[in-house]
Amino acid sequence: MTNSKTKIAIIITAAGSSTRIGSGIKKEYLPFQNGTVLSTCVQTFINSCKNRFIITDFIITCPPNGKSECQNALKSSSHQEIENFQIIEGDKTRQKSVFNAMCAVKNHPQIVLIHDGARPFVSQKIILEGIQAAQEFGASVPGLTPTDTQKQIDENGFITNHLQRASLVAVQTPQCFDFQMLLEAHKKAHQEEKEYTDDTEIWGKYCGKVKVITGESKNIKITYPKDLESLK
Repeated sequence: MTNSKTKIAIIITAAGSSTRIGSGIKKEYLPFQNGTVLSTCVQTFINSCKNRFIITDFIITCPPNGKSECQNALKSSSHQEIENFQIIEGDKTRQKSVFNAMCAVKNHPQIVLIHDGARPFVSQKIILEGIQAAQEFGASVPGLTPTDTQKQIDENGFITNHLQRASLVAVQTPQCFDFQMLLEAHKKAHQEEKEYTDDTEIWGKYCGKVKVITGESKNIKITYPKDLESLK
């Protein structure tokens, strides 16, 4: 069971350029429901966590010089009700943006949740199960077994390994971690100038194993033009 006295920090990443979406509007700022993709995402976390945990910090990363635009995209959410809510500028990579956000956390949370701002369909169920698993195991990530058969190929496009779907997962967010351990891991990665694909890889390198919880097929990330259909 989750503990209502657990202190959590929430980081939502929205510092990317959204070049692949081709809409002319940053994907997190696209209209959705009664607000935007980003505001819907933020509201889901508020609704899921506000009365269950102590939210010590709530941080959104935005592109450089993009705070006012990000603020406009959040107008329909109730983020004003959250103390220690910040919008901070991100960096050139997701890893650096998350590190910036981790360093901006001020109030000593136990668990940190890191979520893609372009995943507006995240559910309360995944959020709560992720926190619970992080409390128990130190780190968690939602994941789904891929439906297509997976192959590993070489640089020339030839298959080198026939992978077993049962042992593979496509990971989603929120990724949840022991805050202090992940912060120290990020610091090491930063000092060593190493780049990783996501925070679970950083955790795996410096901290240990990550528990996979069951993800949801609807928890997609808005990335390509075809994904815009899901917002209608």
